[in-house]
Amino acid sequence: MHTVLLVARAEARLTLRKRAFRLLLALFTVLLVTAGWLSRVRHVAERDQQRTYQELVREQWENQPDRHPHRVAHYGTFAFKPPGPLAAFDPGVDAYAGRVQFLEAHRQNSANFAEAGALSSAFRLGELSLAFVVQAVLPLVFIILGHAAWVDERESGRLPLLRAQGVSGPRLALGKLLGLSAAAFPFLVVAIVASSVALVTAGDRTALPSELGPRIGTLLAALVLHVAGWLVVVALVSSTAGSAARACATLLALWIGGVLVLPRVAGVFAERLHPLPDKSSFTAAVADDVRKLGDSHDPDDPHFAEFRAATLARHGVARIEDLPVNYGALVMAEGERVSAETFARHFDALGETMRRQEWIVDATGLLSPYLGVRAISTSAAGTDLDAQLAFQTQAEAFRYEFVQELNAIHRDEIRFVGDRDQKIEAERWRRFADFSPTQPTFTESMRGTTISWLALVGWVVAPALFFVRQSRRFA
Repeated sequence: MHTVLLVARAEARLTLRKRAFRLLLALFTVLLVTAGWLSRVRHVAERDQQRTYQELVREQWENQPDRHPHRVAHYGTFAFKPPGPLAAFDPGVDAYAGRVQFLEAHRQNSANFAEAGALSSAFRLGELSLAFVVQAVLPLVFIILGHAAWVDERESGRLPLLRAQGVSGPRLALGKLLGLSAAAFPFLVVAIVASSVALVTAGDRTALPSELGPRIGTLLAALVLHVAGWLVVVALVSSTAGSAARACATLLALWIGGVLVLPRVAGVFAERLHPLPDKSSFTAAVADDVRKLGDSHDPDDPHFAEFRAATLARHGVARIEDLPVNYGALVMAEGERVSAETFARHFDALGETMRRQEWIVDATGLLSPYLGVRAISTSAAGTDLDAQLAFQTQAEAFRYEFVQELNAIHRDEIRFVGDRDQKIEAERWRRFADFSPTQPTFTESMRGTTISWLALVGWVVAPALFFVRQSRRFA
């Protein structure tokens, strides 16, 4: 063990003395600070803007005049998606998927006001966020620092000298790896400090303290595995390459393939295998199924003709004018039920297709540690696909209850005769609560990340086994 530590200390000293090390650390720090500052500014601005609009929407809602309940249902309201617990570190799909959804009667609107139209995470390459810098740029630093770690020993002629002194291949390999890890440690410290400052200054209170601890711990664990995997890969390639230039070229090819090429290829393959309908096709399919089940605006529709007969029989009257409640409101409530159930089936199918796409991309993490750490990061940050789908599901449930409550007022307090000329006092609208979504718990967020964890562990274990085997050849 003493020999291993001596080799590690020598390797660390050699790396730390290099001018390239100081330059890389300075550049990496500047990049992290820039990414952290931009992430914080963007996150705080979006959060404050959302709060402003929430207050404005509430004020406009409460200042409505006396109105017919159905007009209020069409006036509608908005559902705002709160940022994920660690969105300041990893914005995930929040930067691409909508965070505001308009809620009204008869229609299920999609989330709007996104920077791009892609909800599925399959096509995200990355933006200048803390997560992207740590997950994608940091491996480049390791490549530059460590690609010649073993090759230098061979090219300088020190390797035979070390063997003559009784330093075995496995001990030399372990010492080199520990020395490279020690040189990488300052970069990890800078990354952790910058991320912590960004999260603290962003001032988020969207998750309970009991939730933040496991999420941050999960991010750190995934990052450690990601870093360890790249360090072992760098050491392995350096030990097998014939020259420093060849080792650097091989490692850069691996980085380009794993970070830039493979995510795009996996996304395209996932889309081809499980294509998503566009918005117009999805809306048309829902509307077509609703018409088949029952059109509340068609007086001759079979479903609503049967509904009318059943309603009259239940109340023991022959005319809808003789009903003790407003029949028009009953029809609207039934139409809302039919359309909501139909939309829910289509949206569930849409979500399942997105999850299949995401599974393909996550499974590709077996070929790229970047995809594995990215999937775990967005899940831990609460900014993944499941968090977005949960928001839209909760928004639709709130919309349905909100509209049906207005239909109940219409049914019980508006007479059928002269329906459109009647109004309800404005004070009633102030009793309606705002949309208050529940974010997925940590356990819910981490479901489905097993394959990503396996990918990260595999990228540590498999190269390590090859590295041990390679090191024995120098014995």
